[in-house]
Amino acid sequence: MNSLRAANLTLAFVLELAMLAAFSVAGYASTEVTWLKVTLAVGLPALAILLWAVWAAPKAGKRRLKMPGLLIFKIAIFGVATAAWWAAGQGFIASIFGVLVVINLLGMWAFRQY
Repeated sequence: MNSLRAANLTLAFVLELAMLAAFSVAGYASTEVTWLKVTLAVGLPALAILLWAVWAAPKAGKRRLKMPGLLIFKIAIFGVATAAWWAAGQGFIASIFGVLVVINLLGMWAFRQY
């Protein structure tokens, strides 16, 4: 059971990195204006990092959302990241990402990893 819990935490970390990649790729693919491509490719992941650090990171302290707010926040941000993969023209990656997010969130709930 401990190996499943550890695997779910590892999957959560990988999905968080993939979320940042989704925002970066979608930002870059969103326009033809070079300076805006770069700004969005850096800015969107930075905004996600800020939101995660304030409300979802384990070290957020008293600001960290409690259940069910934390689950709602994760569903929302991962949902937007899935849409970002689609918007960037990466439908296959969006599908895989979305399925893995559902598996991870179910594991988070089952193993009480919140």
